[in-house]
Amino acid sequence: MRQAISASRDRRSDYLALALMYFAQGLPTGLAFDALPVLIRSGGHDVAMIGWVGLAFLPWALKFLWAGPIDNACRRWGIARVVYVSQGLLMLACLALMPFSPDSHLTAVLIGVVALNLICATQDIATNAYAVSRLQGEGAGPANAMQVAGFILGMLAGGGGLLMVYPHLGWSGLMLAIAVLMPLLYLPLLLRRDWHGEDPLTRADHHVRLRDLRQHRDLWCALGVAISFKFASTAVATLTKAWLIDRGLDVSQAGSLQVSNLLLMAAGGVLLGIPLVRRCGNRRAVLIAGALATLVLGMAWLLESTGVRDLRAYYLGFGVQGIFEGAFYVTIWALFMNWAAPERPGTDYTAMQCCESLTNMVGASVIGGLGQAFGYANAFVGAWLAGALAWLLIAVCLRRMHLQGEHG
Repeated sequence: MRQAISASRDRRSDYLALALMYFAQGLPTGLAFDALPVLIRSGGHDVAMIGWVGLAFLPWALKFLWAGPIDNACRRWGIARVVYVSQGLLMLACLALMPFSPDSHLTAVLIGVVALNLICATQDIATNAYAVSRLQGEGAGPANAMQVAGFILGMLAGGGGLLMVYPHLGWSGLMLAIAVLMPLLYLPLLLRRDWHGEDPLTRADHHVRLRDLRQHRDLWCALGVAISFKFASTAVATLTKAWLIDRGLDVSQAGSLQVSNLLLMAAGGVLLGIPLVRRCGNRRAVLIAGALATLVLGMAWLLESTGVRDLRAYYLGFGVQGIFEGAFYVTIWALFMNWAAPERPGTDYTAMQCCESLTNMVGASVIGGLGQAFGYANAFVGAWLAGALAWLLIAVCLRRMHLQGEHG
């Protein structure tokens, strides 16, 4: 009984650590993908300029190239030390961005935001190693709910939340606020006795190399799922930010709507994603949540084509979309957590995230130009159809994927 209680406490402690780490990574990510497109448009720049935000996806798409060395660094020095170094670099980068602003120094801001995401992407490798090495198996569903909820809440604070206070703080104030918040987030972990203790990774002698991914006989199926599942929703979400401004919303209203959407996405991951994984298993959960998320992906097209301008309809429509998208996200990453090999947790899991980020970068980069060339309605419906095709591809790939603990 005592061992069961201790294990339960340890698992809750792991969930807290994951939530804090993903929240910290979500702050600069929300700044790039949620706040910056609105600030670019409200600053008088063309809709096509929003496509440059896609460069911030580049570190997330390429982090598999240095995932092996970071995995090995976690084994040598411990995950906690790797995380602390990355947090210090994030704080310094935010302070360096204070003198610039998107209105007058857009190029410098874009370069700085890409650098912030480079640091976050590197820390994410260590976070992934922590999650897979400690919570693979039955803990995968709740762990990925903590990942989604923590990351979304971080994006909420760094995106919509910052937009709400932008008129009061300005760009310099926002950068200073993020820089101060970064070290404060890790105070709860400093109080944990086991945070600086021995990691499961430090007991392994295996030296991680990127080419070890080829040991997965179902690698191409896993890549198919990772590449396809987020492309359409990222394209729609990126274009929607400019669409809201052109619909007459100011920066604060757009930020409030994003806050609502992200909160509901986190709620969908926790309240719908976890039960789906537990009751239906990884594969069925992905199919069910993916079908629901794809169905409501056409919400932006529906609002645009019907000419609805009621703010309450925006909250309702995009809120429902967020709930099912959050559930889909949890089921997908629970699947990949149980797919990753225990001897290289950070690298396997990170490689799949890179595939997602690569398609996110493409989706965010091209959708602005498509929206300007063909109009919002055509761009939205095109992304919706792409999402339906992606679900069909996922259904085919799922049948051939092998998860840890399965036989045959």
